[in-house]
Amino acid sequence: MAYSISPLQGLVHHWPLTLITALILYLSLCHSLRYRRRNTIRASANSSTQPITVPTAFAIHNTLITLEFPSTFPAATMFALFKTYGIPSISSLLVQTNQLAGPPLTSSKRYADTGALLLEAVLNEPGSKRAMEAIARINYLHDRWRDKGKISDEDMLYTLSLFALEPMRWVKKYEWRELSDIEIAAIGTLWKHLGHTLKVPFHPLPGYEEGWKHGGPLAWMEELDVWSRAYQDKVMVPTETNHILAEATFDIILHKVPKLLHPFGSKIFATTMEPRLREAMIIPPPPSLYPITLTFLISLRRMILRYASLPRYRPKTRMPIPSPTHPDRINLDRGRMHPWYILPTFRNRWGPGALLTRLKGEKELIPGNEKKYMPEGFLTKELGPMGLMGSGKGEMEDDIRRLEVEGGVGCPFVRM
Repeated sequence: MAYSISPLQGLVHHWPLTLITALILYLSLCHSLRYRRRNTIRASANSSTQPITVPTAFAIHNTLITLEFPSTFPAATMFALFKTYGIPSISSLLVQTNQLAGPPLTSSKRYADTGALLLEAVLNEPGSKRAMEAIARINYLHDRWRDKGKISDEDMLYTLSLFALEPMRWVKKYEWRELSDIEIAAIGTLWKHLGHTLKVPFHPLPGYEEGWKHGGPLAWMEELDVWSRAYQDKVMVPTETNHILAEATFDIILHKVPKLLHPFGSKIFATTMEPRLREAMIIPPPPSLYPITLTFLISLRRMILRYASLPRYRPKTRMPIPSPTHPDRINLDRGRMHPWYILPTFRNRWGPGALLTRLKGEKELIPGNEKKYMPEGFLTKELGPMGLMGSGKGEMEDDIRRLEVEGGVGCPFVRM
């Protein structure tokens, strides 16, 4: 008597061949889709040396930060901020104001406020109300010290250079592919625009006088890189204030890590720092096992993402969200050390991280348990030191009017 074999039984019977075929098909699908987004961006622009409008640059930058490199871009941006603490003129002012090196409550608020202002200024569409309010608030907080000669033009340009350059450097060092020229040009266009709104002077750069007419945003990025490295070599030297801020930042970043693992976490963080920065912050180099292990893990991740992972289809956004209970306020999605401005959702109060916080006996750090952390959200015009809450309204309104008049949605390399 003959027995017939169903297609499903056939697949099971020949499972090695079926598995290999499925794997080949999956890897082929990964290969065909992995670079599609990069190629689409490349095809949408004529040339990396030609003018790119600010809205186009913003759209490309938003794609990079939410879809292509959603972990590396934000990490690189916060590292850029940390790297400025290796400049004595910057670190001494921050220590003097006692905002980062002071009590944990003060330093964590400063960290949260800085992150909120950066997110609002960079992730909101250029020219939007929220973006202009954030820029005006940053200018108000900086102008107080610039007018007193405490913040130099060079330090402003150096800080901007790190925000523009570090994501590109980190992608090259840690990610599955490098940025294309079009993507670099978009980053340059966006940060040139932001630099203009933040009143950052560009006159130290060689192409300032002729406006980078030959080479456009790529030439600007190259000049910024050369100038930034030269300035760093000149002024990044070891001082106690650099070290104080490095230790304060480590405490904030590692707050949710068990104390037993803090030395391990500090060495991992030190591994990401270039030798000159470690020296300037008086941080000892990590044992050789750490960079070797990190290099191996990065290479493994790079291979998995490049050859065996489908591209992300859902954006991973860190955009602050309007408060559902206070329409005029804005909530953060996550925080460090203390839950400043975090919405007390079920996940934030009872998710894995919250449960771990409860097990540690730190119930006051659960969003919504303490009103002092303002779970209702923040007002951009109130961000900054506690003593400045409610101040600067007139100055911000004047600055917003300036931004509205200047516009700036064209190409910043055409508008000089």
